[in-house]
Amino acid sequence: MKPPKIIITKKDAWKIVLKAKEISKLKSNQKTYQIRVNIRNKCISSTYSCDSKKLINMNFECENKLLSKINMYLDIIFHQKINPYFIGHLAQSIDGLIATKKGESKFISTKENLEHVHLLRCISDVIIVGYQTVVKDNPQLTARIVNGENPMRLVIDKDNKLNNKFRVFNNIDNLGFKIISSKYKTKNHNIFTLPLTKGRFSGKDLALLLKKLNKRIVFIEGGGSLISSFFKDNIFNRLQICICPILMGGGKNSFLKTTSKSIDEINYERIKYYQMGNDVLCDIELSSRCE
Repeated sequence: MKPPKIIITKKDAWKIVLKAKEISKLKSNQKTYQIRVNIRNKCISSTYSCDSKKLINMNFECENKLLSKINMYLDIIFHQKINPYFIGHLAQSIDGLIATKKGESKFISTKENLEHVHLLRCISDVIIVGYQTVVKDNPQLTARIVNGENPMRLVIDKDNKLNNKFRVFNNIDNLGFKIISSKYKTKNHNIFTLPLTKGRFSGKDLALLLKKLNKRIVFIEGGGSLISSFFKDNIFNRLQICICPILMGGGKNSFLKTTSKSIDEINYERIKYYQMGNDVLCDIELSSRCE
């Protein structure tokens, strides 16, 4: 007679995801991954199948919506795509806005989506944000809510305007960096340089830099103009849009630049939906990538 399955909580699920991240650093390009983690003096074990994109042979059980989220994170961690793997995330109102007319953008989404963002940070190797996001929000960009390891934080600052007073640069882990135009000369250890193409960094150049730095999973967290730019460059493997049940009536659009593609040319491999409190997360796998 088989022993009863172990019931796991949301925090237990996070531990499974974080253990998977540890495993991914040691093993790669496998079809299956064994995941074992000790929770409350019990061994939680399962196998992740890259072919079916889900956990199999589990000795635990949980709500279906929680299991779906675990599989989403493991799909990112154990991705089979070319490196680096790019993820973008935006939280927007029903009318497609990410900030009010006054620029207020914090706390549009629920606590559940904030936890999701922190877990995305934790399973990523680097987080990238734009200059305006740092100036307006002064974010830490750490994974403090889920108690995981902080990734490298990289700010797009082409004109080299940001100093180290911002929190993204002065965390004790010393993982805050920025990218500036190659026309500026610097010896700072936390600065990378790239050439500008038509006034901005190309997605291809950025991907090559991150590949040289051995960054496997890249999380583009914002803002809207940066995500729009990378979307136009066809760099994303995955794009997540969190739809929040509020109407702003005016403000900053989530996507600031249009794509030249027609509707028929925009191809998605897969779209899934996840409940994040009162929000709905649209998880979109994109079929094309900047090589």
